[in-house]
Amino acid sequence: MDLIKDFRRPDAARPISREINELIGNRNFKIMEVCGGQTHTIYKYRLKEILPESLKLVSGPGCPVCVTPINFIDRAVWLALEKQAVLHTFGDLMRVPGTGRSLEKARAEGAAVRAVYSPLQAIDYAQQHRKTEVVFLGIGFETTMPAVGLAIQKAAELHLDNFSVLLSGKRVPPVLKTLLSSEKIDLDGFITPGHVTAIIGTDAYEPLCAEYKVPMVVGGFEPLDLLLAIRMLARLLAKGKHANANAYTRVVKPGGNRKAQDILSTFFIPADDELRGLGVVPQGGFRIHPQYRHFDADCRFDITVESKEPKGCICGEILSGVKEPFDCNLFKKACTPDSPVGSCMVSNEGTCNAAYLYS
Repeated sequence: MDLIKDFRRPDAARPISREINELIGNRNFKIMEVCGGQTHTIYKYRLKEILPESLKLVSGPGCPVCVTPINFIDRAVWLALEKQAVLHTFGDLMRVPGTGRSLEKARAEGAAVRAVYSPLQAIDYAQQHRKTEVVFLGIGFETTMPAVGLAIQKAAELHLDNFSVLLSGKRVPPVLKTLLSSEKIDLDGFITPGHVTAIIGTDAYEPLCAEYKVPMVVGGFEPLDLLLAIRMLARLLAKGKHANANAYTRVVKPGGNRKAQDILSTFFIPADDELRGLGVVPQGGFRIHPQYRHFDADCRFDITVESKEPKGCICGEILSGVKEPFDCNLFKKACTPDSPVGSCMVSNEGTCNAAYLYS
């Protein structure tokens, strides 16, 4: 099927939906779309309405802003207010509530917080203001981490002793392993994220499929991309198979992007790390390589903060697929995109944000 051509046809989804319904029937299955971008597509195009009721889709912890722990926000605010560091961050992190304030509120109080599109913009600023501490807030999964690594490389080449990274980088395979090991939720399959897998390759999921005997299918982000991934999962579930498959072959390859992987291994090492909702995940994050630790804000500054989650917020349970936005007492009441309480309502990849906008 030519996705680009057939996507323009209003009836393109019908035969795919029909086959999924025939394959699943009345059997109950629960699958998780890992990426927040996929979640938004599912809500926006009302894909659940053309799928069998017995096939339940739940959202996973694939939104980088959502899984960033509240302590990270508090540490960033501390750097801006206490150390007068000039922070550079991606825009959707600005409004994530911390224990006391968000980065946006800290900026309103005089903190220097700049929204950027690339970490290299922070490098340019640091080069032009060498007497000012410049900190880039490096969040995200394997998709965004290579760009952060290149920023560190550039800082080393320019001998920028006023530049550092406050890091909250995450790794998808260990996160999926934690979900599969959890007793809180039973999952029958995963739609794995297309952009992350373009970096790490489908081979990265082979050990998980073999150990937990659960099918995984790489999915894209257009409606037909996701329906094709769901159909592939339905075929595997119907036959009781646990293959590691790829429905996004025009972008994703088995070995992934070797150049990006080389950057990751040069500038970062795997490490235990906290994800909101999942706690500390073994090897679930990145740390800056010891060779470049002088660019690590946690090493450069003695950061001391106390953090606590907002009362009543269940973002953690939503991110782990245990609950849905409609289960939260704050949803559409105290918590809205204009006045968010939790991170899932802030980001344009957040599950609560998607449910609010499109349900």
